This record gives sequence, C-alpha cells and structure tokens, in this order.
Amino acid sequence: MNKFITACFLALLLAVAGCSPGLGRDSSARNEARAEPVLKVLYGTAETGSEAVIDAIRKYEQLSGLKVEISMLTYDHLHGKVMSELSRRSGEYDLIALDSSWMPKVIHHLEPLSGYMRASKHPEAVKLDDFVPEVFLDAAVFDPGAPHRQPPDMTSIDLEKLTSAGFDVWSLPVHVNVLMGSYRRDLFRDPDERQAFRARFGRELRVPDTIDDYLDIARFFTRDTDGDGKSDFYGTTLMAARNESNFIEFQSLLAAYGGQVLDDNMKPAFHSEAGIRALETYGSWINRYQVAPPDSLSYTWEEAGLVFNSGQAAMGMFYYDMGISPKIRSAEIGYFVVPGVLTAGKIRREPLIASWGLSVNKYSAHKQEAYELAEYVTSPDVQRQALRFRHHVTRQSAFAEARSLILRSDRDYYKVLRDSLGIGVGRPRIVNYNQVSDAVQSAVHEYLIGMKDAETALTDAAVLAGGLLKQAGY
Repeated sequence: MNKFITACFLALLLAVAGCSPGLGRDSSARNEARAEPVLKVLYGTAETGSEAVIDAIRKYEQLSGLKVEISMLTYDHLHGKVMSELSRRSGEYDLIALDSSWMPKVIHHLEPLSGYMRASKHPEAVKLDDFVPEVFLDAAVFDPGAPHRQPPDMTSIDLEKLTSAGFDVWSLPVHVNVLMGSYRRDLFRDPDERQAFRARFGRELRVPDTIDDYLDIARFFTRDTDGDGKSDFYGTTLMAARNESNFIEFQSLLAAYGGQVLDDNMKPAFHSEAGIRALETYGSWINRYQVAPPDSLSYTWEEAGLVFNSGQAAMGMFYYDMGISPKIRSAEIGYFVVPGVLTAGKIRREPLIASWGLSVNKYSAHKQEAYELAEYVTSPDVQRQALRFRHHVTRQSAFAEARSLILRSDRDYYKVLRDSLGIGVGRPRIVNYNQVSDAVQSAVHEYLIGMKDAETALTDAAVLAGGLLKQAGY
C-alpha cells in the first residue's frame, strides 16, 4: 500500500528473501533422505500482517520438516504478480495471498476448498464456527459461476448451507483490515481541553459517534500553536489524494448517508443524493472548515500516518494503528468505530472491510500440502498466537483472548477492530473493481480541487463506471 506501513519491515524482508520458512504438520515424518515438496508462497508485506504469518510458517516448518519459500511483495507489486502468474496458468506458487477484491477476476484459477475442509485430518484447525463470519464471507465465499453474488448472511459459518446455495470456499481468511478511528486520548482527557470544549459546544468532549460530532471535534482541535496566524495542529488527518485511500474514506461516508457504490443490478449508484451529500461533507472538511492539513489533497496512507504519528493531528481514520512517536512523551492513543449518521434513532455506519485470504493455486503440483499450510496458519491456535504481533486476526477465539491482553491500548484496539468488523461492508464483487474504484477516486479528487461540483463529478464518474461495467458483462 505504501512506504509508511511497510518501512518497519524492510529489515525483515531482506532477511526473509534469502531464507525458506518450511512448514508442515507431522514431526515424525522428518527424514533427511526423503524428497519432500518445496512449497512456494506468494505473500504481501505489512498490509497482510506478514510478521505474524512468517512466524507461523517458521513454526510449521519445525513441526513438519516441509520446506517453504516465501516471496513477499508490497501491495501493487503483489497484485501485478498474482495477475501475471495466474493468467499464464503458472504453478510456480502453491499458496497465494489474495485481497478479496481480486477474487472475482481470478476465481477460475483457484482450487475450491470445501472438499479439503471436509476431509481435513485436523478439524480443530478448521473449526468454521470460530471464524469471524463477516470476514469469512467477505474473503472466502464466492459463487464461481456468478462471483458478484453476495453469500447469505450468517452468524456462524455453515459449509453445507453455502455449498448447497452454489457457493464454495476459495481462501482461508488470514488477515483483515477495516477503517477505524484513532484519537489522542491524552488530549481528550485534558481538563483544560474538556472545559474549553464544553464552553464552546455545550457538551462533553468524547469520541465521536456521528459525522457532525467528528467535525465539531476536528474544528475544536484545529489551531495555531505558535502564534504565526496559521494552523499547525489539526483536528484530523485525511487521505484525499487520487488514490484508493480517498475511495475508502468517501465510501464510508456514502454508506453512513445510506448510499452504496453499486445497486442490486450492478449499476453505479454512488451519484445518488447520499453520494452528493457524502462528497460535499468530505470536501467541507478540507476546503471550508480546513480541519485537515492543507496538503491532504496529496496524502495517501503513508502521509496521513506520518502526520498523526508526528503529533500534528488529534484524530484520523486508518486501516491500522496509526501510532504516535515516543518523542511525544505525554501522548496516549485511543480508538473508535468510524462515525456515522443518526437516522431513526440509530447511528448508521458501515466502515469498509478489506480482507485477505490464503488461496490454493489450481495449477500447483502440491495442492494438498498447500491447503494444509493454509489451514495451519489460519487455525484458532495460530491466530491467537498472532495477537503478540497486533495481527488483524480472523478468529473469534482470538478476539476473545484479546480481552485479556495486558496493555489497555491493545485490549481497546482489538475491541474496536471487532466492533468495526461487525458492522463493516465489503467492496463491490466485480472483475474490474480497480477500474470502477479509479473512476470514483477521480470524481472525488475533481470535486476537492474545484474542477467540478459534487453532482457533476459523481454523475460523470457514474457514466464512465457504467460503461466499464457493461464492457465487463454486467
């Protein structure tokens, strides 16, 4: 995704590039003279929770004696590599990490997993009812004949119900991202700040529930701290560059106002009244109220993360723990579910989910071994162990165990992560997701820089997206 979320792993990447974490399940099978397969895994970097996965693979190697070679690539390079390998039907990689938005385009190059799961030698590792259902349905469950179909809602995964409805399992969920809010807890607790906020807005300073709350708090904290007449501390970070990041922020506002990217007939719907209101709200934060840094129009994940980390903002929305520099000794970070809109007495909010799964390459010569590796890495025990890396786990038992973590910040983080997943929504299930997302990104950016009004920008993008969807057969 960007340098910010991968920089801390550069040394790790260099180390792994020259090694082969090999993993398997039965230690009694070790034999130096045998000719065991070498499994090859194509994986991501920090955005896929690589540190925890590498650790799990190393342990699997010790258990089984199998040799595993890992190739780790940043998001864009991983996307290109996956598409290249599968389009030429290469069996070079046995197990592949897939962003769920890629699934409709590559599903016919993957091995369905329901049969492997039913025949598993380790049912305690499969344990379908332990997966977070929202994550499993988003990452793993697709109809190969109609990948755009949404699977039935489930509070507990029922494999027989899914397969009888025409779906199968195409990956095992290994990592999940969802848009979450981070805030400076130390500032929110400061008595002087609380008194000043109460005097200005007539209510207590607390984490925002609604979009209006968010704006009020952002306005309050945006200020000139050095007396030069210019704001140098901001209420929020924003990722408003022409990038997937602005689509994610816009989509969460769109959903909060009751809109959607595509309707049930796979036609563009983001240019609705809800979409216009969402875009105008987003734009007002930057251009009217100026509660985000002036360079936000060029910010993506990396820049927004750095601004928050360096202590220049009170809040931000991100896929990860934005963190704070240890140089700011008094700083303490808290987390919250992204704000929504109060409608009929309930707050409607639907943060965007982006899940990752491990898929078995249909052209692999070692499909059974690849499945067993994926089964181990995504098993309840291994996912619980991943908590020490602050991995975005996919198992309910791991979230339950997170409630007993020593640090309050860790407990809070996992609670907000789980709460966000429970109300989150996935991205459109279309083969040309990147093209449609790009059309929306362009519309958002054109409005933000004043090229077009909100209605025109979104309507033009809807026409473009509609043509792209038609070309793709929708």
